Amino acid sequence: MSSVPDGNNYLAEMIWQGENTASGTKSAAGRPLSVNEMKDAMVRLFDEANRANLDVFRELLAPEFISYGGAGFQDLFGPEAFKQLYLQFYQGLPDLAFRVTHVVAEGDTCGVRGVLSGTHKGNFMGFAPPTGKFVCWTGTALMRFNKNGLIDARWQEWDGLGVMQQMGVVPGSPTFDANRQDPPAPQRLSGIYISPNANKEIFRQLVDELWNKGNLDFADKVFYPQAVYVSQPDYKPGSQGLKSEVSMLRTAMPDLHVEFNTILADGDMVLGWFKQTGTQTGSLMGIPATGKKVTWGQIIIAKFEGGQIVETWSNEGTLELMQQMVGGGVSVGA
Repeated sequence: MSSVPDGNNYLAEMIWQGENTASGTKSAAGRPLSVNEMKDAMVRLFDEANRANLDVFRELLAPEFISYGGAGFQDLFGPEAFKQLYLQFYQGLPDLAFRVTHVVAEGDTCGVRGVLSGTHKGNFMGFAPPTGKFVCWTGTALMRFNKNGLIDARWQEWDGLGVMQQMGVVPGSPTFDANRQDPPAPQRLSGIYISPNANKEIFRQLVDELWNKGNLDFADKVFYPQAVYVSQPDYKPGSQGLKSEVSMLRTAMPDLHVEFNTILADGDMVLGWFKQTGTQTGSLMGIPATGKKVTWGQIIIAKFEGGQIVETWSNEGTLELMQQMVGGGVSVGA
């Protein structure tokens, strides 16, 4: 899996201070884009795809565009290959739609998270016969823009396990419910200014202390006591939810190690994408110890107020992890 560079922190600082505003233009190909222009391009990309205008991929994706594998996907090369992937999705979900919920950008990289949904009326990717069910899941993608203002690389994490469960391919009840109301965000009006760069460093330390060092109590300093986990509504508020998750992983994989692919800071949001590796010497998700070395990705978006996290959203390669532990699985893409 390729890495995304950290990029230039200056634009994130400018946005935080209100010195950089959206351009309002549809595209600005031929020159590097500002942070807000990248955001405009991302929203437009999915708006047009929702209208089934897949020519937008030829307009906004560079000829050398690569959608890198991971999360069960194959590598795709060029705008046409990415268009064909979308067409494959449409065969299984003719009313497929992507609702953008978060856009986080810094330097030359833009992260976009959203909710995908559609009615399962066709064979999905050749392994899920139509069920007629309305399926819904979340996904987060990272897009890198080149010096000409075009997207030349893409990486992603998605709730593949939830999709497979809803389509009956994998047993179990999906955790995502399209009708569920997100928990209200706690109001922590501290009045303390913390810069995007400072928030980024706090997040980086959090991941290193918890995942790599097993210092679970470090989370008590970083999470607001009433912080909510929007993607994991059953988690206890504050630091307890994340501490339980990491403790479970470290118990099953004592050699658990994470390293960042990239980390972006934008206003009060930090997006961290990291790779997790470990040897499964204990039971995990109901799967007995296999002794296998496994690798999977996770993207977390955290909202900060006054130097503490008040909300998080996450996409993790759980399906990819399970496939490695039990063997087999499916590969998505052309």
